[in-house]
Amino acid sequence: MNGTRFSYARCSTDEQDVIIQTEQFLTLGVPEDRIYIDRGFSGTTRRNRAGPDQALAAVWDGNVFTVTTFDRLARNMAEVNEILTDLSGRGVLLGLGGSVYDWNDPFGRLFLQALAMVAEFEANLGHLRTREGMALAKKNGKLKGKQPKLPEPARRSIRRRYAEGEVPLADLAIEYSVGRSTTHRTVHGPEASSRAVTRGTTGHGTASGSSAGSGGPTRSTGARASQRL
Repeated sequence: MNGTRFSYARCSTDEQDVIIQTEQFLTLGVPEDRIYIDRGFSGTTRRNRAGPDQALAAVWDGNVFTVTTFDRLARNMAEVNEILTDLSGRGVLLGLGGSVYDWNDPFGRLFLQALAMVAEFEANLGHLRTREGMALAKKNGKLKGKQPKLPEPARRSIRRRYAEGEVPLADLAIEYSVGRSTTHRTVHGPEASSRAVTRGTTGHGTASGSSAGSGGPTRSTGARASQRL
């Protein structure tokens, strides 16, 4: 088959894996500008993956849409049927490595459907094992959910320094190497609010007594503060 090849590469986490796929495409004669890549995506669904949509839109009659292995394209039967029906309707063949298959050919379709079934089975099996592992970890008390990005001493320091007006949130985020949203949650989130309520409750009696005994200096201080604001 001498049709012009377009290719699609995908990896979940391993950058080296994309390099290996790219090298295979170049060996097959795929021009570098016709290699479409997605990084950090599972093949379970096409949702939110721009790579396959761009590659599929680029091919036309007589081309060969190429992936290194079937599971790089899709890992469920419904999407496989949708993709290959679309390709065959436009006269495009599917390349798996150096081999080329025609979805309109009964034997080619049977082979590709078998590969799709295996890919979907492996994906579902992986999901099942993940759920079983999480259930076991939860039962043993090892699944504790997402942990805070900052340790408690750092969170206390951020709240104290911000309350004293020492450093703005943006500078604290840079200092602790976290995003601004993290420092904002640390200062204004539910945990900080509950701490403020607790401090206010425990200090209420002392504040009232001081005010009564001094003839209302607290009100005077508040008025001066209001004038400054």
